[in-house]
Amino acid sequence: MWPWIRRWLDWVTTDVLPLSRSRPHGQAVHTRYEKAGLALYDLPVPWSADAVVVEVLLKLPTAARRKADFSLRLPGREPVQAESLRPEADTRYRLLFRLPVPPASTEGELLWKTKHLSRVAVPVLTAGEFLAGLRVALPTVGVRLGAQTVAAQTFVAAQCRGLVASCVLRSPTPLAPVADLGLKAVFKSERTGVAHEVPVVLSNSQLGAREAVVTASSPKVPRRIGAWSVGWVLGGRELCIQTIQGIPARRFEASLRVADARFVVADKGGAVRVVRQPPPAGEADRVGPCFLVASSEPGMAGTCRLQVHAAVAGEARPPLLMEQDVLVTDGPTLFAPGLLDAAETHKVGGFELRHKARVLGAASLRPVPAAALTAEGGFKPPPDFTWTPTADDELAERLARLMGGGS
Repeated sequence: MWPWIRRWLDWVTTDVLPLSRSRPHGQAVHTRYEKAGLALYDLPVPWSADAVVVEVLLKLPTAARRKADFSLRLPGREPVQAESLRPEADTRYRLLFRLPVPPASTEGELLWKTKHLSRVAVPVLTAGEFLAGLRVALPTVGVRLGAQTVAAQTFVAAQCRGLVASCVLRSPTPLAPVADLGLKAVFKSERTGVAHEVPVVLSNSQLGAREAVVTASSPKVPRRIGAWSVGWVLGGRELCIQTIQGIPARRFEASLRVADARFVVADKGGAVRVVRQPPPAGEADRVGPCFLVASSEPGMAGTCRLQVHAAVAGEARPPLLMEQDVLVTDGPTLFAPGLLDAAETHKVGGFELRHKARVLGAASLRPVPAAALTAEGGFKPPPDFTWTPTADDELAERLARLMGGGS
């Protein structure tokens, strides 16, 4: 075939024949962005993204398979030429454009030569919009007490080994912009005014997610009495702030109380259960006290040494059964030091829970005594009895039955 005829056929095929036969068609446009090595398809594109990538999957006739014929035109900018054109399957090809992030949301045109193929929207997320949509959930300050870390609002200053702050960041878009805004936790002593800033770096998996848990530890151990504030700051904006109070040990010790006293009972088969009333003789193989200890300080976290003494008749100083360091919060903490052989409990009238020389509560193994009425209409006083929360519950139950029977 003559060369001039071949050139004429190419011109007719690409520029003269109906568009449905000669130009690309059946395109699907996808926009993504790249940030910190991640390729994210979630839109809008943050202002701090490394690049915007537009992928177009389309069917190309033989005459339209030249990369140089494709361009992406954005308002006010020079057209962006295609970076690559790769075959996929059959007549489908993948066209790739890479461009910098526009200063604002815009809409461009995908062109083949001078012919319009599709509109390409590039929505842009500004720093203000990202910060406005960001939320902080479950902000928590934990206190390190030995090997344990406890969420608290109040702590014993002398026992503290450090503060740990945590929260959940939530955003309607991926958290990738956090890498540029600079997240930090600020630990500030309200007594001295000294602040310690701790930068927090998110992992790649967290940057690509819309929710992430972040933590930070204070570089300064608050050993002195006073308040500390813990705030989360992003892009110079304070997201949230919390206050935690360090108190002296004597104030913590004065706040200790027994919320309830019960009994741990084990039968001969080894089954263990917790009961409110002491079991009748012969029904248990082993018996021991169970105290629920709490602090009246709100959000408290502290450790103390608790002692359990056996109340034995005729002994001025009740023998010590067990002592143990216990973590106490403002919620009930279960303290069950151990079990005694039921055969030995006939000598024991009950158990006392003590901290140092102070009696916090008691659990009596003896039934509540009843007052005996005399012929003159009086009553004989019952023997000495240590009043306990269990006895109080039993009294309330009997009064309720009495009032119910009289109605």
